[in-house]
Amino acid sequence: MNLLSEEYDAYKSTLDSRWIELRQAGADFVREKGLPTKYQEDWHYTSVKTLASAHLKVATSATLNNGQEKMIQNELSPEMINLVFVNCEFNQMLSSQLPKEISWSDMIEKREGFEDSFDALNAAYMRQIIGIKVLKESLIKKPVRFLFVNLGESNLMNHPRLKIEVGARSAVSIVESYMTLSAGASLTNAVVDVHIGDSAKVTYIRTQEESLGATSIGRTHLNVGAHATLESLCLSTGAALSRHSLKVNLIGPGSNSEILGVYAARRNQHVDNTSWIQHLVGECNSNQLYKGILDDESRTVFAGTVYIAKDAQKANSSQLNNNLLLSDKAEADSKPCLNIFADDVKAAHGSTVGQLNKEELFYLQSRAISKEKAIPMLAFGFLSEVVYKISDKTLQLWLTQKLETAFVNIKLAEVSV
Repeated sequence: MNLLSEEYDAYKSTLDSRWIELRQAGADFVREKGLPTKYQEDWHYTSVKTLASAHLKVATSATLNNGQEKMIQNELSPEMINLVFVNCEFNQMLSSQLPKEISWSDMIEKREGFEDSFDALNAAYMRQIIGIKVLKESLIKKPVRFLFVNLGESNLMNHPRLKIEVGARSAVSIVESYMTLSAGASLTNAVVDVHIGDSAKVTYIRTQEESLGATSIGRTHLNVGAHATLESLCLSTGAALSRHSLKVNLIGPGSNSEILGVYAARRNQHVDNTSWIQHLVGECNSNQLYKGILDDESRTVFAGTVYIAKDAQKANSSQLNNNLLLSDKAEADSKPCLNIFADDVKAAHGSTVGQLNKEELFYLQSRAISKEKAIPMLAFGFLSEVVYKISDKTLQLWLTQKLETAFVNIKLAEVSV
């Protein structure tokens, strides 16, 4: 496999030896298992076979020129605490100062197993494990944003690895963002673990806006403690192929989770959202809503599984995936699934695939709104409903602006209804 060729042995010798056992375990796993194939149920709708023969190199430290630095600065919001990583290396000049309630340290991690080969590949190639801890009983007023920038020539790969611990009775908004400053082929393969303490509140936002030459793979684990609240939203508008695997473990009674997703696909983009929501104890609530629009010959996948354990009585779960097709050539695959092993629960799931509502379009046109304006209004309203479910008003506005930028690239005015 070219992703773990003889170059890997030379590469690992240049890295910090503190993670040598983890790196070697990851490399051994990938060499034994290979990359996932469509014969595996979790990857049935998404093929990564082109990566198996890709000649990718690990991105190294890079110096930003004035134009690149300005592009990153334009992306940063003064309403957030910005932590910028260029090729997985922390850029202090572009980053904000962390408040005293948040500490940062390199973490040592030992793993007995991996979720799949991309999880293992991340362990093999990651530069460091970024450990972030929010002290208990802390209120972080500004969202904390981790911006990962892929910079350099084509055929480079980055493997961010981030662990976040939110103390009991704390409140924080976390934003995880990915962008590329080159149009060539690249790979981003990220692993993020978040532990939410008892009675804490976390808003977790993930945005993926990489170039159309990129492959973007992400895995996020969220453990939600007793009486804790999680709001999660994943926005996907970039990359030629993207897949985000989200696992939420409800490990404490009384926990609540709102799991949201928004995606806008065009050209030949492939967007995969795979989720696992696990009710491991009783009296927990989870609500899932993913919405997307598809243009041209794009394809999207939603594979959502809700697992309710045997003793997780009084669990309450709902799951819905809605897709809006703007082209006859676009394809949306949806696979909601319930695995229920308790008998006193409420659970529902569903999915829809459709086109713009002709009656709604006619109504707007009857109010002197042209078809060219009415179609974007309806499509934007279809997606923005999800964004407005986020309670943080700063993030609502910021995500709305992200959606507006994505809509510029979608030929909504040309849709025939």
